Amino acid sequence: MRKLVDPQTARQGIRAAIPELPAIDCPLSKCAGRVLRQSVVADRPFPPFNRATMDGYALRSAEVGEVDYFTVTAKAPAGAPAVSIGKGLGSCAEIMTGAVLPADADCVVPYESTERAENGAVRLKDPTPPAPGDCVHAVGSDYPQGRALLQPGLLIGGREIAVAASCGCASLEVSKVPAIAIAATGDELVDIEADPAPHQIRRSNDLSIETSLARLHLHAKERRHLPDEPEALRGGLTALIGNNRFVILSGGISMGKRDFIPELLEELGLACAFHGVRQKPGKPMGFWSSPECAVFALPGNPISTLTCLHHYVIPAIRHALGLRSESPPFEVVLEADLSVREDLHVFLPVRLTGGNRAQPCPPQNSGDLVRVLESHGSIEVPIGQSRAQSGKAYPFTPWH
Repeated sequence: MRKLVDPQTARQGIRAAIPELPAIDCPLSKCAGRVLRQSVVADRPFPPFNRATMDGYALRSAEVGEVDYFTVTAKAPAGAPAVSIGKGLGSCAEIMTGAVLPADADCVVPYESTERAENGAVRLKDPTPPAPGDCVHAVGSDYPQGRALLQPGLLIGGREIAVAASCGCASLEVSKVPAIAIAATGDELVDIEADPAPHQIRRSNDLSIETSLARLHLHAKERRHLPDEPEALRGGLTALIGNNRFVILSGGISMGKRDFIPELLEELGLACAFHGVRQKPGKPMGFWSSPECAVFALPGNPISTLTCLHHYVIPAIRHALGLRSESPPFEVVLEADLSVREDLHVFLPVRLTGGNRAQPCPPQNSGDLVRVLESHGSIEVPIGQSRAQSGKAYPFTPWH
């Protein structure tokens, strides 16, 4: 194993080796879960016309009090062109919510504030004149034409789709979805359906990685198992690296005699940014890359895999997609002390207890996945501290 680096150096090395992914043009109906790479600008004012916000009658507010009854001279349904109420004193239009306000009216009086006479004329129950603009959503009052409503770096969801559609965007520039491959290594691993021998365990890390990525709209192109045999491993790695932008490996990267991956990656022409991070869990983690492919090599212990995935792999891929941070880093205040390794940067699972407070939830060991179920994520305890301290705030990263 090479000289250990600190977590921040590891993050910087990863980002420096991964350029931003290219942008592509995508139909709006296919943009959900993609990262926006353009500005979306209002192509007309929001709203585009003076819009009625209530069902009722559009009239001239100054005429209230001058006449006892208003005569309905027009109807204004939603979706129809603008109508005129006419110049006659006491004229009004029956109007629906969302309809264009007649240009010669200045307010809407809701149905419930009026009553109809037998001849169809309308009387206002309240003699107090309405104010100009009552029950009217004024043209351009939300946003003017030309205003940027969506900025690059947003994860596109239902709200963003609605805004883009309102601006007439039939397609959007988004980040190209990268091809991602996941591979678990180790001769001790067997399929889920298998009845494992006493010396074997069922594969879980590759499925855990795939699921965590999928919850963030990052879908793996392929998922494989690679054996601890140099030639077969070389062939498998060659295919994965040649067909994918990101490869996530679990296992086979420590100091064991059958941990062939670090040597093979370099033989295949990938440059090593680091191999070994001064942290617990996940110290053996490494990162290799070429201009075409980035390989995250995670330790095979389940909690080490989970920790490195959330603290290095997911942030790096999201950054390459151009996804800007949605919120400032979240911190939680620890509610109990816990002894930790002073010589390592410690990622400690914690359980949120309400607000920004958390309880430590340490596993028995780096394979204790069941204990991790009680936690909601992990905090980062810097190197040099022998205890995670009650009452102190620590950066928190949630599990996905």
